[in-house]
Amino acid sequence: MKNFPTSITISRFIFAVIVSVLLFSDSNLALILAVIMFILGSLSDALDGAFARRQSTQSKFGAFLDPIADKFLVFLVLVSLVANRDSILLFVITILIISREIFIMSLREWVSTSVNGSVVSVSILGKAKTVIQMAGISLVIGTPLIEGIFYFEISMSVLIFGTFLSYYSAFQYFKKSFSYIK
Repeated sequence: MKNFPTSITISRFIFAVIVSVLLFSDSNLALILAVIMFILGSLSDALDGAFARRQSTQSKFGAFLDPIADKFLVFLVLVSLVANRDSILLFVITILIISREIFIMSLREWVSTSVNGSVVSVSILGKAKTVIQMAGISLVIGTPLIEGIFYFEISMSVLIFGTFLSYYSAFQYFKKSFSYIK
C-alpha cells in the first residue's frame, strides 16, 4: 500500500491516453466517458498528494512524477481537442497553456539546480489555476453534448480565465524565484 499514491499519479497517464482516444470518436457515449475520465484524472491530482501526506509516504519520485502526470493529462487532452474541434481560439489557448507550463517547469529546474535543490513551492494561486483550467477543459470536452446556446462560449470563458490566472501565477513564480538567487 506504500506505493498507492504513486499508483494514483501513474493513473493520470492512463486517463490522458483514454480520454484522448475517446475524443476521436463521434459517439456521444464516448464523449460522456471522456468527460468522466478527465474529471477522474483531474481529481486524482488532489488524491495522490492527500494519500501520501496522510500515510506519510511522500517520496522524491512521487514529487517528481506528479507535475509530469498533470502536464501530460492537460497537454494530451488539449492537443486532442485542438485536433478534433474547429476552433482557432482553442488552438491559441492550448499554445498559451503549454508554453506557460514549459516556462514554469524550466524555471523550477533552474532554481533547483542553481540554489542547492531549492524548490519554488506551488502557491494557492497555482492550485486555483489548475482547478479552473481542469474545469474549463472538462466543459470544452462536453461541448458537443450540450445543445444549449452559448455553452461553447461559457466553456471557453472558463478556460480563458484559467489561462489568464495561469499567466498571473507564472509572473508571481518568476518574481518569487529571484528571492532564491542571491
